[in-house]
Amino acid sequence: MNSVQGHEPLLVAFDVETTGLIAGVDRVVELAAVVFQGDEVLEAFSALVNPGVPIPAAVSRVTGITDETLAGAPPPAGPLADFLLTLSRGTPVAHNAVFDVGFVLTEAQEAGLELPEGPVLDTRGLARRAFPGRYSYGLGSLVRELSIETAGAHRALADAHACRALFRECLRKLARDGEPTVEELARLSGPPLDFSSHAPRQPGIARMLQKAVMAGSAVQITYRSTDGEVTDRMIMPLSITCVGGNPAVTAFCTLRNENRTFFLGSITEAREP
Repeated sequence: MNSVQGHEPLLVAFDVETTGLIAGVDRVVELAAVVFQGDEVLEAFSALVNPGVPIPAAVSRVTGITDETLAGAPPPAGPLADFLLTLSRGTPVAHNAVFDVGFVLTEAQEAGLELPEGPVLDTRGLARRAFPGRYSYGLGSLVRELSIETAGAHRALADAHACRALFRECLRKLARDGEPTVEELARLSGPPLDFSSHAPRQPGIARMLQKAVMAGSAVQITYRSTDGEVTDRMIMPLSITCVGGNPAVTAFCTLRNENRTFFLGSITEAREP
């Protein structure tokens, strides 16, 4: 493939705002994408989406998006189709991309829409390569430390523009040793990521765990550890969050008699005891 700087391929920085952290349980409330080529912005897309569920107060405090904000917004299918059309114009780029990919994929599957093919680049992984040794690789922290001008934060379009600008900063640093191709950038940005192979695993498991958190009840799980060991455990889920961009449940584990963190992608089965 042509080098990024030499022939300036089209790229699309994108971002989503959601009601929570777990794709398949939480929903998208805002979509944005910015098509760019080199330093030139060619197109921008932004749309609010009515998720059909109340917006948590914590989300409203961060984003400013409330139930009233979304009262006149359309359901996901229409805006999502336009968003995906914009996304298909070039190679997608996102920050902590596995999060955004999971939500877009889940919403698209529910709406019966096709997704773009090819790799998704992650600016968090690229920033680790281009700017090693940082305390934080969150988008906000990198934007501040690299003096990247932004038009706000925690709204989809502003964060998509920030992602675009961060990508350009990473590329300038990485290109000092030669002009990387898109394939090389995909390798530098972390584990392979695309829309076809990164469906959120077992959304039914996430829903069961979320219900258990709310009810204070126990769940029996089968868990595969990173070294391949498979165990059956009784857990008391305490909270669901993301660790390193991956959905996880913090729970009291009766097998270990302590609070442990379990990645949802490693839970192969969950059932009521």
